[in-house]
Amino acid sequence: MSDNILSKDEGGATVLIELDLNALYHPPKAPLTALSLLGALAPLFGFGWQALTQDRESHLRAELRRRIRKERTDLANLTLTLQLAALLECHRLRIHLPAPVPADLLAQLRHRLPGWQLAGEERVLSAQWVGASSSAPAQPAP
Repeated sequence: MSDNILSKDEGGATVLIELDLNALYHPPKAPLTALSLLGALAPLFGFGWQALTQDRESHLRAELRRRIRKERTDLANLTLTLQLAALLECHRLRIHLPAPVPADLLAQLRHRLPGWQLAGEERVLSAQWVGASSSAPAQPAP
C-alpha cells in the first residue's frame, strides 16, 4: 500500500457501513468552520478537499448530511444514498429505517439500482454493490 494521498485503498470498499436514515433526517447542528464556509462558497473545492482528506465512510456521511432531506420520499433519499455510496466506493451498507421496509419500496429500489443487491429485514435495508455489469443478462458463449 502506498502512502500517497491520491492512491486508492481497495480494502475500504469491503467495510460494512451502518447508517441511520432517521438520524440523517434530523442531523445535529454542525459548527461553522473555515473549511465548511469555503466549501459552501465553492462547493467543488469542498467536495475535492473531502475526497483527498477523508476516508470513504466519512466522505459518504458528510455528503449524506448535506444532501438528505426529510421533505423527500424515502425512495428518493435511499436512491441518493446508494448512488453516492457507489460513487464513493462504499460497497456494503446497512441502513436503519424509521419504519419497516415496504415490499414495493424494495422493488422500486431494485428496479432503479440494478447494481445493488438489496435485502429488507424488519427495519433494516442491507445493500451490497455487485456492479452494474452483473445485472445484465448473460450472453451465451459462441
